[in-house]
Amino acid sequence: MIKKYPSHWVITELENAGKVTTGNPTPQEKQYFINGITPFVRVADLGQLGDSVYIKNTKDKLNKKINNKLKLYPKGSVLFTKSGMSLLLNQRAILGSNMYVVSHIGIVIPNQDISSEWIYYWFKTIDFKKYAHATTLPSLKISLIRKMNFPLPSLNEQNRIVKKIEELFSDLDKATEDLKKTQEQIKIYRQAVLKAAFEGKLTNHEKHINKNIKRFGKYIKIVSGNTPKGINNIKVVGEIPFFKISDMNTFGNEIYMKKANIMLAGKNINEMKIRIYPKGTVIFPKRGGAILTNKKRILFQDSSFDLNTMGVIPNDKIISKYLYYWFLKLNLGTIYDGSSVPQINNKNIVHLKIPIPELEIQNKIIQEIESRLSVCDKVEKTVEQNLSKIKYLRQSILKKAFEGKLVSQDPNDLPACELLKQIKIKKDKMSKNGK
Repeated sequence: MIKKYPSHWVITELENAGKVTTGNPTPQEKQYFINGITPFVRVADLGQLGDSVYIKNTKDKLNKKINNKLKLYPKGSVLFTKSGMSLLLNQRAILGSNMYVVSHIGIVIPNQDISSEWIYYWFKTIDFKKYAHATTLPSLKISLIRKMNFPLPSLNEQNRIVKKIEELFSDLDKATEDLKKTQEQIKIYRQAVLKAAFEGKLTNHEKHINKNIKRFGKYIKIVSGNTPKGINNIKVVGEIPFFKISDMNTFGNEIYMKKANIMLAGKNINEMKIRIYPKGTVIFPKRGGAILTNKKRILFQDSSFDLNTMGVIPNDKIISKYLYYWFLKLNLGTIYDGSSVPQINNKNIVHLKIPIPELEIQNKIIQEIESRLSVCDKVEKTVEQNLSKIKYLRQSILKKAFEGKLVSQDPNDLPACELLKQIKIKKDKMSKNGK
């Protein structure tokens, strides 16, 4: 947040810059969505924007049957998420055309003398988490948003600053696009390395690999986790980790599962009849949307895991790391059943074909994979660092913009205090006319 605005600007309440309101309840009848033509903005549509400013299309559209039943918001309206967990993401957008908007989204319809982009970029400097109710589902009071201190320079200065921001952001957008293309190319290269490795091409063992294609379920044990009642209430800290799917996201668990929030003692294991799986077991999501994250990990030590997790256990015929890399090649999204809640069962895995050559060849394949993927890791780390720098630069540009340091002043600009007077006169006139 900007701590100090330029002295020649006026600080007023946001409601003086435009009408601050909320969207419409979602129509429940399907008839309004059939052959829809007018976009209906949901919170998910804001989430799809990335660094884009304008929302130009939506997944859902409403037809003419909805006319006069919902408020249609004008092009140029500025949107912000006002309720739900998405509020914490600080999503913002400007309507690229007249659209309907869902009630979970707050809206500012700018006055004639206020730039939509000025409000949008100012919103980008504010963390709405600080204004949210501390409830299970965070939400913003629109009455509080209306009274927020809003920085008001002249319209000409607003436009000059916005133009400069857009110029600088355009360069950053191009850099971001190039970096994300690099990330995609790395993903493709990783898969190409794994494919070639398990075809024997990296070690010149193609014929040998082809002779040792096996049915997965015949040679490798497939297991599922369990979640005993009371597992979340364990207070004694033991030595055996109990992993949940969410633990795959913990820093330090990128390949080997080392950190768990629940650590089991022998007493817990015996009383709850918890199954323990050996070090080296390769685990992955079994149920729900987590399957589509395609994460695979290796148990760093003997451990247990929850019912949303499956594991495959290496043996004297197959090395853990070899099994892990083979699973990295596998897209879990192609093998789960077609139910409403995605799920992977033993039957989805047992018939898969996996090459199981001698251990010596497996080790060579692992070495060839790792020598190539280590280069990918270094490039990926550099890309991520540069993306973080770009994110920081965006905030730095906005900070300078709203401190009045991005463009020079123009003595011919209408003083901000005069602009505010004009806005209030127009507002009073509209109020008297009942608009």
